[in-house]
Amino acid sequence: IVGKDATTDGSIIIARNEDTDGATSPQNMIFHPSRKDSRVFKSNSICNSDDNTFELELPKNSLSYVSFPHWQSETKQNLSFEETGINEYGVALSATETIFNGEQALKIDPYLVKTGVTEDSITTVVLPFATSAKEGVRILGGMVEKIGAGEGFGVAFSDRHEAWYLETASGHHWLAMRIPDDSYFVSANQGRFQSADFSDTVNVMSSPGLLDFAIANKLYDPQGEPFNFFKIFMSNTAHDRTYNYPRVKTLLEMYSNISYEGNDGLYPVFVRPKKKMSVQDVASGLRNRYDGTPHDPYQSKNPKEPYRPINVIRTSISHITQTRRDMPEDLASVQYIALGMADLAAYIPFYKGITNIPKQYQGAKDMADDTSTFWKYRKLQALVMQDYPRYAPIAHEAIARLEKNIAARQSAMEKEYLKVFRKDPKAARKLIQAFTDKTVSRQDEMLARMISKISKMLGMKNLTNEQYTDMIKKIEAEYHFHGA
Repeated sequence: IVGKDATTDGSIIIARNEDTDGATSPQNMIFHPSRKDSRVFKSNSICNSDDNTFELELPKNSLSYVSFPHWQSETKQNLSFEETGINEYGVALSATETIFNGEQALKIDPYLVKTGVTEDSITTVVLPFATSAKEGVRILGGMVEKIGAGEGFGVAFSDRHEAWYLETASGHHWLAMRIPDDSYFVSANQGRFQSADFSDTVNVMSSPGLLDFAIANKLYDPQGEPFNFFKIFMSNTAHDRTYNYPRVKTLLEMYSNISYEGNDGLYPVFVRPKKKMSVQDVASGLRNRYDGTPHDPYQSKNPKEPYRPINVIRTSISHITQTRRDMPEDLASVQYIALGMADLAAYIPFYKGITNIPKQYQGAKDMADDTSTFWKYRKLQALVMQDYPRYAPIAHEAIARLEKNIAARQSAMEKEYLKVFRKDPKAARKLIQAFTDKTVSRQDEMLARMISKISKMLGMKNLTNEQYTDMIKKIEAEYHFHGA
């Protein structure tokens, strides 16, 4: 998460890699129109072995929004795991960062595993009703307080003015903090907050009585050391030292030259970057695989590497969501979407002002196909991973060339939009759609060319969709990096 004074263009960025259990759970893109009626949402629990039965009566007058649900929800009443989205007010949300609260806190206030709100539902029950990032925090925090959390999670919110991050503390408690404008924040499947000034209601929000709860249950002694949310409420085990610590440490070193040598998880929380950060800088972080070090598992062909990389094959979607204060509504919010393994996928910009979702981003199922963008990238990624050191440079070069081309056309489109917008907003919006359609078409051309070229080099030119599906399953199982 990057504050507006820490970016090159004054925008606010929230970004995340969504990692699934395997590599065959596609993400689709969907537009939800606004609704006047109320309705009952019921969790689908598509990845929840505990059969969570969370349900909530959603209020009337919901906002329209765009999101990226898993394919599984297509046959069910409600959508599930809508990983990220932007609503008509320009509020953005990134919803399924799994974290784990501490054993002592959960003994006192356990998760409501069967009935609490879980990652599966957050976007769907919060984003249609949030008119600001801070209101999104209030809505989700209120659910945790009243209904309970079914698991631990961290959620990012942004609008044109600020970004917030919320972390669960226990079954009914939470803490949220505003990202300082001049700083960035990184997290990797482990809670990160430490000190908190509860009197600073501009920058800190929490469940009522969070501090009293900690004191009353002897989780925190105010006469002892200063309040530290991480020490009091977060799980911190030997597993975190290889699964989470290296990812946080790598990004702090990348963006700020900070080398924290401690082995306690207490990395700096809000940090100023050594230089202002762009969308491309954030993409480099999301693609990181410990490049140029002995811990790069793909270059060294070492699936038993103990350090879990940021970039893994079971990532189903990576997003970089940017909000800009000084742009018309259609351009103010844009989501850069990479499908599958971010290291081997291009980030494609989708503006809030698009009028039609490209067909390539709809309808992907759990078996490889010839039409969806998700499965085209999975095919490319499966092929490259047959010999990463040999084929990754070929894919990287093609992806970089595509992204450079898109960036140039994107800049030109925005300039033209601003000229046309003053006279004809509807005509200006058509420029966004034309840009999007052309971008997706050029991506299709790149993918077809790369899949053909690398499959030919591998002697795999005539693989069936079933064979591609089996191939990605096999390579993901080999490089799974088990954890959250």
